[in-house]
Amino acid sequence: MMYRSKLKICIEILSILASRGPMKLTQLTTKVELNKTHLRQHLRLLKKRNLVERQNLGENKIFYVVTERGLEVLRVIGPIIKEARKIQALQF
Repeated sequence: MMYRSKLKICIEILSILASRGPMKLTQLTTKVELNKTHLRQHLRLLKKRNLVERQNLGENKIFYVVTERGLEVLRVIGPIIKEARKIQALQF
């Protein structure tokens, strides 16, 4: 698997939660293709920045959701990512 930066993984987590809604940790590990230990590290970082929150809906019912602030970050960074991909695809 190719190296992904912390930034890229965090944006991927935010994007997945924004598009698919609340998800359990195991569902998110599959979508992001990270083990639980690494995913938890990224989720902690996102929670500290108030981009993701954890919702406890009872025993074994813990879901992660993107916050309004997380959605705003995605709205701002989305066009920048698209432009960066275009630049990256250019051949010299």
